[in-house]
Amino acid sequence: MHLPGTLRIVATVAFALMSVAPASAQQPTRPATAPAGGSPPPTTAASTPPLQDTVRITLPEASAGLLGDDPRSGRMLLLLLAENSPAADALPMDAPFFDDPQPMYSVPVQELKPGVAVTIGADAIGFPGPIGSLEGTYRAQAVFVRNHSERGHASPGNLASELMILTFARGKVDRVEIPLTVRLQAPARPQAPNLRWFEMKSATLSRAAGRDVVMRAGVALPDGWDDPNFRRRMFPAIYVVPGFGGRYTDAEAIARRLATPGSSTVLPQAVWIVLDPETPLGHHGFVDSAANGPWGTALVEEFIPALERQFRLIPRAEARIVTGHSSGGWSSLWLQLAYPEVFGACFSSSPDPVDFSRFQAGDLYADASVFCDAEGKERPSYRVPLVKQFDKVRMTVRDEAAMERVLGPARDSGEQWDAWSAMWSAVDPSTRLPRPMFDSLTGTIDKGVVRNAWSRYDIAARVRADPMRHVPVLREKVRLLCGARDSFFLDRGVQGLKDAVAEASAAMEAKGQMLPQGPGYIELVPEETHDTMAVSAMLRWNVEMRAYLKANTLD
Repeated sequence: MHLPGTLRIVATVAFALMSVAPASAQQPTRPATAPAGGSPPPTTAASTPPLQDTVRITLPEASAGLLGDDPRSGRMLLLLLAENSPAADALPMDAPFFDDPQPMYSVPVQELKPGVAVTIGADAIGFPGPIGSLEGTYRAQAVFVRNHSERGHASPGNLASELMILTFARGKVDRVEIPLTVRLQAPARPQAPNLRWFEMKSATLSRAAGRDVVMRAGVALPDGWDDPNFRRRMFPAIYVVPGFGGRYTDAEAIARRLATPGSSTVLPQAVWIVLDPETPLGHHGFVDSAANGPWGTALVEEFIPALERQFRLIPRAEARIVTGHSSGGWSSLWLQLAYPEVFGACFSSSPDPVDFSRFQAGDLYADASVFCDAEGKERPSYRVPLVKQFDKVRMTVRDEAAMERVLGPARDSGEQWDAWSAMWSAVDPSTRLPRPMFDSLTGTIDKGVVRNAWSRYDIAARVRADPMRHVPVLREKVRLLCGARDSFFLDRGVQGLKDAVAEASAAMEAKGQMLPQGPGYIELVPEETHDTMAVSAMLRWNVEMRAYLKANTLD
């Protein structure tokens, strides 16, 4: 979906733009239909248009064919990346940058017309402030977002500019025009002998959406799967839920590792199935949600049975492992608790918030705002541990929400907070979009949304409310690891869940109820961060998964 609006044409608001230059005069211009999952290369000096008032973005008459039959309404983005940023080797289209938030601006476009400029000026929604306040040298790209069937501004069918270098300086006004010259294409799926792509139309999801919805997976095959003389014909499965922004195409990396000589002595020998967690509104988490549809039900009732038939998988719970990191860690934990009869084991690392009273650095039940605490101190969202007991905050919740507002003012950006709303909120009948949990300008929390919708997905609260159902599953089937210095403060929620399980276990045992000892655990690992925990967890879990499969599937 998009937010319609009025076309801004030749606005007269100027800002301090000192100079504009091509990023590289040596690189050729990318053809208009070049395959691109990422961004186009820098422009050449020959393609730089005449300077105009303020930043004007145009689709040149010569590139009119890029429009095709796709919608001409949407949103125009101007994405910038400072040359002195730690992410300076990236492209502006890789935004948003959590480690170093960068300027971005957007305006609605009712109809993009070849040769007619769309102006990014004082009326643009912007981060961190008005475009006229910028200073310094930036890499820049413009993107016309009109594909709302996939998440993000880099989706196929959107139009983009080539990379340019802009230098802003107060007190001097120059003018620049940026042409859209590239139609983004879906990247080709990689091929490998032990890699398969599988997809099917889901009747459950299609019925809920009123349109065809396809489920996809990348399947990485272990040694011997295609050998008719191999000692086994049926295989266990490891279901991988990628983290935020990950796709089913991540299976290619797993297939490469499985094909590496000697890997069979290290990696669990199973069919690795990488699921696709993406919808237009972001990571769907494999929950049955009002906005995204019944993805959990569709997975266990339709997709897994189809995969088992196609890839000779053992159709028993003990032969199914579910795993993931970050958003995938939350999803894998949710699936194990929601469908304990389907999955035999869960390996979850650094999951998204699992206790909403410790939601990253805040408390959704007690706080008035997600932006700041009761004393008005800005609440951090992303940190970089520097030395023991000292962290550097790189992004606040206010920053994160402001960037999402630029990318999707209707709260349909598909980025993290908007994606959580799509997972956990009811749908507003007036907008047909998820009800936001907080006001994007003030940060004020809507307690009704938290109480009536989001709280149902608070895993720690569910453990406290129904310990007889959840505690045995956690003790028998769940291995959960999180860094004690998680970059997104997810360690707080994991500690809350650990406390909830310990309290519930003690209360149950005090009543004489026998609880399984089991191999399950919830551990906070000292000094590990969000990124380092992903690597450390898999090094540990390779051993534990192999032992599990040997004990349960005669591997």
